[in-house]
Amino acid sequence: MSKSGRRIRVGVLLGGASAEREISLASGRMIADHLPRDRYEVLLFDSLALMAGNPALPPDLAEKARALEAHAGAPELLADRSRELPAALQQEMKSTAAEAAPATEAMEVVEGKRRIDVAFIALHGPYGEDGTLQGMLEIAGIPYVGSGVLASALAMDKAMAAKMLAAAGIPVAHAVVLEREERDDDALRRAAAIVPAFVKPSRQGSSVGMSPVSRPQELQPALELAFEYDSRVLVEERLDGREITVGVIGNRRLTALPVVEIVPGREFFDYRAKYDPALCEEICPAELAPEVVERVQDLAVRAHRALDCRGYSRVDMMLTPDRGAVVLEVNTLPGMTINSLFPKAAAAAGIPFSELLDRLVRLALGEE
Repeated sequence: MSKSGRRIRVGVLLGGASAEREISLASGRMIADHLPRDRYEVLLFDSLALMAGNPALPPDLAEKARALEAHAGAPELLADRSRELPAALQQEMKSTAAEAAPATEAMEVVEGKRRIDVAFIALHGPYGEDGTLQGMLEIAGIPYVGSGVLASALAMDKAMAAKMLAAAGIPVAHAVVLEREERDDDALRRAAAIVPAFVKPSRQGSSVGMSPVSRPQELQPALELAFEYDSRVLVEERLDGREITVGVIGNRRLTALPVVEIVPGREFFDYRAKYDPALCEEICPAELAPEVVERVQDLAVRAHRALDCRGYSRVDMMLTPDRGAVVLEVNTLPGMTINSLFPKAAAAAGIPFSELLDRLVRLALGEE
């Protein structure tokens, strides 16, 4: 409850315009359903409405944004990759999109209702996880869950994040960065030299646009796919070892959550494997020696601090036999679906989902 005795008005911001729109809908639904109702009044807002006049939107999303702004919603048409996910998850995405109000209403008083007290950002990818929305909330003076503008922008851009992490002495994977308009022969040769590799958009998540490349002749089609999602692409060495992730929570006092090991049943931890539990085994706590756990948890905290993250983050790593733990990326808005890694790690630490969400809101409001 607030100091006035009324419930705190939380706006869960979800949807948006990125390639991870549908996963954001599912994350936002889970957050809204589990925030304690005795303390919070919870409302769903689709941030896509904020972009109705943005000329960068593709025609289908622009039409959806205008309809949302005008309260003339249309059924959510899922992308092909989401149609392969479990039917219950697909239905959750569609129903959430239908329920969410335009996010323009979260920022202002409408029909006598006060604006939101705090934003719980459940967005993933560009226009939500990259600092742009965080900047707008800063201007509006609305507290929000998660990292600030700078940390969000740095972490979203894998190429820039790797530079910052390396400068802080944190081991990162070797990679070659290619720009869509600057793919010269020398850069392509350097990229081919580190194959086998993963080709990935620099500013996307959920493995969208990502491809494994085993031979140099596979590089070009993988690049073309990645460039469909971003103008900057990484060709990153493929590391052998165990894939792990470590959640971090807190503002001033940071706590590393139990380590999760990811054992995908597919070639790599792709979009389907991330959100279909039948395609991946997630071991939490990971079966690691205590000294290894302590080492990777410390590395996660260092990575969180190196990018100046706030509230919470999830640090993905490869535990290699020759180089130890190598950081792959830092996620400033980890997924919050029922199959997501951060809630599983929190549960293993004895933090139920509702308690976790409550703590994140308290951190956003400066109560911890």
